[in-house]
Parts: sequence; structure tokens; C-alpha cells
Amino acid sequence: MAVLITALTGFASSSSGQSTNPLDDSGLYLRSIPSPIPHPADLAWDGEALWVADWESGNLIRINPENGDIITIIPAPCYRPRGLTWAEQKLYIVDDVEGMIHIFDPASGITVGSYMTPSGTGLGLAWDGEALWLSDNGAQQLQCLIPHDGTTLTAFPSPEQEPGGLAYIDGYLWVAQRNHDRIYMVEPKSGAAITRFNSPGPYPSGIAPAPDGRLWIADFEDGLIWLCAPREARPYQTSDWRDAEIRLTYRLENLGPGMVQDAVVHFAFPEPELENQLLLSDPVFTTPSPEIHFDQWGEKMATFRSDRIPPGERFEAGYTAQARIANLNYIIIPEKVGPLSDIPREIREAYTADGERLQVQSELVQKTAAGIVGDESNPYWIARRIFNWVIDTLEYERVGGWDVPETLIKRGTGSCSEYTFLYIALCRAAGLPARYEAGASLRGDDVSVDDVHHRWAEVYLPNYGWIPIDPSGGDQATPGGQVDAIGRLSNRYFITTHNGGGSDILSWNYNFHAVHSRKGRCAVTEDEWVVWRRAKEEGESILPGGAYCKP
Repeated sequence: MAVLITALTGFASSSSGQSTNPLDDSGLYLRSIPSPIPHPADLAWDGEALWVADWESGNLIRINPENGDIITIIPAPCYRPRGLTWAEQKLYIVDDVEGMIHIFDPASGITVGSYMTPSGTGLGLAWDGEALWLSDNGAQQLQCLIPHDGTTLTAFPSPEQEPGGLAYIDGYLWVAQRNHDRIYMVEPKSGAAITRFNSPGPYPSGIAPAPDGRLWIADFEDGLIWLCAPREARPYQTSDWRDAEIRLTYRLENLGPGMVQDAVVHFAFPEPELENQLLLSDPVFTTPSPEIHFDQWGEKMATFRSDRIPPGERFEAGYTAQARIANLNYIIIPEKVGPLSDIPREIREAYTADGERLQVQSELVQKTAAGIVGDESNPYWIARRIFNWVIDTLEYERVGGWDVPETLIKRGTGSCSEYTFLYIALCRAAGLPARYEAGASLRGDDVSVDDVHHRWAEVYLPNYGWIPIDPSGGDQATPGGQVDAIGRLSNRYFITTHNGGGSDILSWNYNFHAVHSRKGRCAVTEDEWVVWRRAKEEGESILPGGAYCKP
């Protein structure tokens, strides 16, 4: 006889002490002041007060940063001022209709210079102490210019399309991207997007530096100007919490004529609470009391067994989980990452060890890691250099099987697991602790079936802890697409597994691992799948049968 079939359960009320308010972020958004105009463009900070570009009236408005009160209003030297920055007692202003940059002395009202932008477009300006930076929405670039005549010194792609407001703070550019309501931090030498955070409003239009490494952010839609502190805030944000019901099932069918014996399936047991995932109740298993085991990594497993499966019968097992899952975004500032010596000894020893699928000690892996990392000592930049090398070297190809790093280095293609194994191996060879995280993935619709799943890496960064890095997901053309895979997880993943590999229960698998033996000739089919049912909107709960309701 087949064993018990996985049961479906429904959610109780969608109430929790866990906040879903995007402003409840432990110190990222400090406060807001009203903009003096409904739809502010860019901002500039002169050391004492804020300047706001009024693109509709053609005015420049200086306001009190404490309360937003207007100090003075003066006409701009152009009809549609959009980009704005303060440098050497002057305002640099870009007019996105004329495509001109004007150097304006607000004390005298005199324009001391004007020139065309490289592409005749632009929405944001920043000053790095020596050069002028332009966010060029036409060319989709961030451009470094000679400030007195606009000659281009360097240019690179913006993190996303439509770059807007721009600021330079403590060695980094910060750029507003309105398409996805994000603020990106960009390294100006390479153009790499380093980190990002969600904008406090729905349409970030302007950015200016604030004292103590903070940012002013103007929002075009809600008419507010926010003071933000990405260097001081909690290291991560969560957003868009969704209730979901996730049902994992494994099935073995014996088509005969022999006997299947000693069938065992182990399921990785999801942790009750992660930064962006909360179990709303204990998982419901197909049998009331599965065996519970822990592997050498501390991973909790639920184990199901069947001693005999005669011809024509099935062995089926699994569980249903009710969870609340959010988008996760770490705001990683490289200078805040501690040295490798700050990593706890037990983590360093366990997660830099070799494994049969990792080949950490192989000559090729060691040589490759050393060549990538060079003399870099900051753990963030070690992780980032290896990430960049992996996405530059491999092309995604899912053909089945998990080949070892030496093969991947020579072949140049891999699946998500192979990207992950290679990335982990290179990190460990460089002395940076790494492991994998994995789970089930929502496939498009809010009710969907996943039989592919997904695995990614985690690295340990001192002062931050375990940070998700998805090399296959980050194999993208744009800087924004790449950094989306560093310190970020979507709410479409249900996480079941954190493991160092070579588990004495899961082996190198994730979600589940099954084994069996056979007596005589047997034709056996094995299958596994995950059924998702997710609330369509934040704050909705799920009822049995797939119906939705608002609590």
C-alpha cells in the first residue's frame, strides 16, 4: 500500500507582530520634510541648506533642512533646471530640454559658464571634489566631466535605465533609479554597482549629500524630501511580505516485477525564522511524527521510511508549510566589512574545508583563486572579484548533472548548482567561508508548480554575517542586474537548506534526498515537486482550496 499522501492545510489570520511597513527599517529613513514644490527635481547641499530645482517654474529654491521652510527663491539661468549640484560656491545646473550645463553663482546671479552635455541629455549632477559627474538619461550612462568645459573623462553604464539624481559621498556615487524605485551605490573607478536600497518614496528624483555620510532624497511623486542613513542603518531591508502555502512532495512508484526495499527520503527542515522568512506554524507532515535527525552541519531533517514497496504500489511523503516571505536586501558598505581575521574560528575552519565536489585543494582551483583575488584583503572585494570572474567565465546551461569546479573552469558553462559549487570552491580557496542556501522557487504565477528549484551561495562577511550571493542569477548585462544577486533575495524563494556540502544525510542535494534498494529486477520511477499558493498582495491571507481573502 502507498503511504500517506501529503495533506493540504490553510492559513489562519494573517496577523503578526512582524512589521511590513517599508519605513520600519531600523534607521535607514531618518525623517522627511515637505518639498517647497509638488514635484521636486534634483537637490544640492551647500553645507548649510538644501537647494531644490523647480523644473516647472524655472526657479531654484533654498530651504531650511530642519523643516523645509523657504529661505530664498531665485530664477535659474535656464528654463527647465533638472540636475543640480554645489561646487566651489557655485551651483552646477543641467537643463534637460536644452541639454546644457550652466555654472551659476547664486550670490551674484551671474552665469559664469555654459556648455552642452555629451549627449544633449541629463537629469542629475554630482561633484567629487575635482570633477563633475552627470547622470545621462539619454545615453544611459554615468559620465565624469571636466567641470569648466564638459569634456568627458570617463563614462560607464548606469545601473539601470533612466538614471536620475546623483550624489558623491565618501568615495562612491549614489544614483536614483525611478523605474524600480531604488538608490544604487556605484564605485566610480569601475562603474560597478556595489549595493542598493529601496527608495523611501515611489519616484526618487533627486539626491544630495548630507552631513555624516547621509543622503537627502527628493521624491517626485509624494513631494517629500527624506534624510537617509545607509551607513548607520540595520544592514538589511525587507519588503513586500507575502503569505504562502508551500507543499513539498516526493513519490516513488515500483512498476515491478521485483521488490523495492528500504526506501528512505530525507527532507530539509526549514528554519522557523530568517531575516525574510517566517514560519506561521509548524510544518504538517504526511505522517504525524517523522524521524528527526541533524547532519554534521547542524541541518535539521525529517525522515520518512518504507521497508517494502511491492510492484504496482507507491511510496509518497512530504510536508506542507505556511510561511510569510519577503524580499531581502542587504546594504553592504565595503568599508564596514571587517577583516578575515574577525571571522569566528569555527566558521572559518568548517566553511573553508574541502569537499569532493569542491576540489578546493586542486592546483587549478588554487591557482585560479589566487589569480582572481591578487593582493585584495577586504572580504567584500574578495567575494566580489570571484563573483565577477565566475559570471564572466561561465554561461548558464542546464543540462543535468553537477560537474566539479575543474571541469567548469575548462568548459565554461554550468547550471545554478554548478555556478554555486564553483563560486564556493574559489571563495574557500581564497580563505573566505562559503556555503550554499537553497529552496523552492515560485514559477511565475501565484499558484504554480516547481520541479526545478534553485540553489545559490552564501559568504560570511565580518560585521554582516552570512550574505546570499547568486552567481547564476547575477550573470546579467547591467550593473544593476549584477548587484541584484549580491545580498538580495526575492520573496519568490522558500528557503529549506543551509549547508556546507557533503552532508551525511542530504549528500550534495537540497530540499530532499532519497535512497532505496531493490530485490530482483525493478522498473522504478521517482518524482518530486513543490506546489506554491501565494497571496496576490501584501496583507492578504490564504484559505484552503486556493481562495484569497483580506483579513
